[in-house]
Amino acid sequence: MRSVSWVALLVPLLFSSLPAAARERPVERVSRKRTVHASTAVGGALPELSIAGGSATVITTDVPLGPGGPALQDERGRVRLVPVDATSFILLPSSDLPEGERLVLTVPLPPGDSLQLSLVTRRGEVDGEVRLVRLQAPVAGQEGVSDVARLLQTAPAAQVGLALPETWVRLRAGIHAAVESVLRIGPHVFITLSSQPGWKGRPSREDWERLQLRASRGDGSTLMLPLLHVPSPSGDAVSRHTVVATPPGGTVHLLLGVDGSALPEIVLALP
Repeated sequence: MRSVSWVALLVPLLFSSLPAAARERPVERVSRKRTVHASTAVGGALPELSIAGGSATVITTDVPLGPGGPALQDERGRVRLVPVDATSFILLPSSDLPEGERLVLTVPLPPGDSLQLSLVTRRGEVDGEVRLVRLQAPVAGQEGVSDVARLLQTAPAAQVGLALPETWVRLRAGIHAAVESVLRIGPHVFITLSSQPGWKGRPSREDWERLQLRASRGDGSTLMLPLLHVPSPSGDAVSRHTVVATPPGGTVHLLLGVDGSALPEIVLALP
């Protein structure tokens, strides 16, 4: 993260421009430096940032901000957004947020993506400096990702299975798939599923693409992961499908589910 020491000279001037009635004397809190991973994938709880009245939060993104800059859903105008440069901006709250209240911050990124964060106030801590990292789906043509997925799909199941307990996912009524293997190669995790002939029906491409994967982290939070879907070659006797994701650091295990399903997610150990 770049040095933001010069921002410390700017912050008092910004706070001094607030109306006197809007300035809140800062409560003693521990100021943290954090790296926050956020995803463009829809679903799951939003990553949280802790803000506090009278304390500035400097946010730096790993890529330039998109057009229009950050936007905040705050009708009362309690948090001021101050641009710094192409990749940084400052949050200036005039007061603490009430307990239980969350404000949604939208950060636009190219090419047309955006990340959403939840702003809250926590006792005893405030996020002073935040590095915001966008999680993206692996790219099929890079790092041999699609080649590995194809290899898993064409190899006999006995050669790629990891002695997993029998685990099934219901894609929709009458359409099920078995988790065949969970492999970690470099930063990527490959999850291959299969649908046996003779069941009530074969999954369609749309069925497979309803699969969702969340990372469960050591701090108790979860994060929806963007997925690369690699369908099996046509004509296979066993229809296989592989999803590839890049879990962030601190991931303890994975949660596999289906969009729109009321059934519990399946817990998968992270190899």
